[in-house]
Amino acid sequence: QRLAEHKSASAVIMDSETGAVYAMASQPAFDPNLFTKGISAEQWEELMANPAFPLNNKAISGQYPPGSTFKMITALAALEGGFATPNKVVRCKGRYEFGKDVFRCWKLSGHGSVSVVSALMRSCDTYFYDLSTQVGIDNISAMARRFGLGKKYGFDLSEEREGLMPTKEWKLGKYGKVWRPGETIVSSIGQGHLLATPLQLAVMTSRLVNGGKAVDPWLV
Repeated sequence: QRLAEHKSASAVIMDSETGAVYAMASQPAFDPNLFTKGISAEQWEELMANPAFPLNNKAISGQYPPGSTFKMITALAALEGGFATPNKVVRCKGRYEFGKDVFRCWKLSGHGSVSVVSALMRSCDTYFYDLSTQVGIDNISAMARRFGLGKKYGFDLSEEREGLMPTKEWKLGKYGKVWRPGETIVSSIGQGHLLATPLQLAVMTSRLVNGGKAVDPWLV
């Protein structure tokens, strides 16, 4: 029971054609009625001490690495930029070597020869590692922004967060360091510095499935 209380999750359901948000959920949650007559110190401390942060609306303010959902963005940036074609094949051996560094695919035995479609179907990491070194982080980040990542929408709820779509300029300004190719590689599969909210991922998916219409989310 104690473990179950600390688990957290979020979900967003929206109309991909209009951007209307039908439902948002953030767990664990809290009873807002506690605040109508004044919450007790004990109840407040219990909410504040919960490691799953029940007071945070994770759907719009929780910022997380998007993971493999981001591979579609990397693929689009590669296709539009001419760095890949639908027929481009990469051999996945379960690992990708770049200089002295080795980046592993989730399937250690490898996926064999994969195209962009089969790489997305099987969620092959190696395919996108290979693409990313040619596409570059700035092109990937620009495509991500077109699909609603890394920015606020002016949503109806004020706690909305913008996530993070890194660029070379961003890292130089924030850390005073140059961007490394290995950072592009891990970014290609939605890891590294990348952060997105569940709402942003719902918008990204909507813009993908509706044919490219740049819908923004709204409640009222």
